[in-house]
Amino acid sequence: MSISEGLQFDDAMVRTLESLYQTKEAAIRRKMVLDALQLRLGECALDIGTGPGFVALEMAAAVGSTGQVECIDDSETMINVALKRCAGKPWICFQLGDATELPVASNSCDAAAVVQVYEFVPNVPRALEELHLVLRPGGRAAIVSTDWPFIAWNSSDDARMARILDAFSEHCAHITLPRILMPMLKAAGFVSSSQSVLPQFSVSYSPDRFGVHMAGLIRAFVPGRRGVTQEEAAAWLDDLTHTGERGEWFFNVNQHLFLVEKAA
Repeated sequence: MSISEGLQFDDAMVRTLESLYQTKEAAIRRKMVLDALQLRLGECALDIGTGPGFVALEMAAAVGSTGQVECIDDSETMINVALKRCAGKPWICFQLGDATELPVASNSCDAAAVVQVYEFVPNVPRALEELHLVLRPGGRAAIVSTDWPFIAWNSSDDARMARILDAFSEHCAHITLPRILMPMLKAAGFVSSSQSVLPQFSVSYSPDRFGVHMAGLIRAFVPGRRGVTQEEAAAWLDDLTHTGERGEWFFNVNQHLFLVEKAA
């Protein structure tokens, strides 16, 4: 995938992302993606923007050793993390590449997962054309994207929350991609199968929740952007933690799953 320059995959960011993907909520999201794709033994599956390799590992279990999982990411650091996670499964292949120029043969993949990727890609129509090209006729794709302006926490300082989230809007190229993705998919030649909302919602606080790790990622990203200082970002995160410890935790963000097919 083509990541915006703001997200730098240093050791701290990798640890944060791995913690995020290990939450119960992220596991539920992976299950919904895999359930939508209905992978079968022997199929070739594609994971675009594989990240730490969690989706790839579950795809590998679904297609079995007679199948193949092609994993693409534009971060060498993330590929190295995924390689360790998926060690011992030689039918998982990793390549450094971009969503707009996939290093995969045309008409070679039965199914693809693209989770939280296209909002980072400046040229989404081109990326969708590439996805359509590499899928076999009748192939299907599960695409997940977030409508970022509606992410919400309970906070004691609404003005500070607004400044933090305004700075966080720089983390990707398209913060409202789900609103315009369906016309793009149709223009690329896909047929819509279904759409679902994947809510990440919690009113109970614990350090292993999706919303807690998401807040940590934002706290690391925003300093130096749109006037946000290290001190303000730290105070924002401390406030969320104290809100949770008082029993007043609220977190919600909606992610959107588009299941599409390439016409047979």
